[in-house]
Amino acid sequence: MTQRWMLRRVLLLLVSAAGTASGKIGSGSVTLRLLAAPQKTVGFVSVSESHYDHTHHTHHHHEETPEPHLAVANHTTKVFLGAAATLDCTVHDLTNESVSWMRQDDDTLTLLTWDNHTYVADDRYQLVAEDGEGWRRWRLVISEVEGRDAGHYRCQVATTPPLVLDAALTVIEPRARVVEERGGSVVEEKHYNSGSMIELQCIIDRVPFPPRQVTWRRGTTILAFNTSRGGISVKTDAAGGTVATRLYVTNSSPKDSGIYSCWYHNYTSASITVHVIAGENSAGLHHDALPDTSSSARPIIQSPLSAYLWLLPCLTTCLNTFITTCLAPTVS
Repeated sequence: MTQRWMLRRVLLLLVSAAGTASGKIGSGSVTLRLLAAPQKTVGFVSVSESHYDHTHHTHHHHEETPEPHLAVANHTTKVFLGAAATLDCTVHDLTNESVSWMRQDDDTLTLLTWDNHTYVADDRYQLVAEDGEGWRRWRLVISEVEGRDAGHYRCQVATTPPLVLDAALTVIEPRARVVEERGGSVVEEKHYNSGSMIELQCIIDRVPFPPRQVTWRRGTTILAFNTSRGGISVKTDAAGGTVATRLYVTNSSPKDSGIYSCWYHNYTSASITVHVIAGENSAGLHHDALPDTSSSARPIIQSPLSAYLWLLPCLTTCLNTFITTCLAPTVS
């Protein structure tokens, strides 16, 4: 088989694909993309009867030659971000017709594979060819799936008219958000007094089980129990396609202020700005208001003794006023 003959076969196949996609040849509504030479070539692997699913195989008992036909109809494949996607195109009763995989982006068809040749330069794309008694399978495998891989793919058999299998690939991407410890509402900023404990919670959903690694960072520094600062702990739980992770930083100081983020692998992240205010040791402040630092601000009451000492000047003033205004006339 010469290269010129191979390219002619590919060109005829693409022209046929364009006619199928646009409804008529030469309409100019479909753009064809073809690389100059195949990137990889694979051979067929024979599969024994014990590994073949006969539920999709229709046996023909007529004397006439059976027509090539696809095993399944159009379908949609869903895969998590970073996993491997497999798109199968199984053809029964095939003689010498060519089979190709293409990707369709709007009105553009890009040739990915043709027979056992791979034309896409992306190493994540691989063609696995198998055959058995009366059938052949062209499996398109995409490893480490990215968001840009989502879309419509087409398997086409160069019959007249061509057999077409449309396969839609959906990529499920994780979603991360930093939320309040109580209530679960999204929060973007929190304030703490110096000496208090920083507590942050992050929820990540749309993930497989088991999930990939989850980390906390302050700026570009990964936070863990063995971080040089010390006093840091992380608790992570995963269930039902959701990961809940909590970060605890004890005895905070203004040096702990900054942008904190939780990362799901290197796919997605959510961040929050933390402010640590120098001052009294107290619990975390409300995230949407800074503490009142003016001289008229009320002190934080931490014990009954401090409450008594704070109220004593007020009680003394009230008692003096009562004696002056109420008791003085009676005494005179």
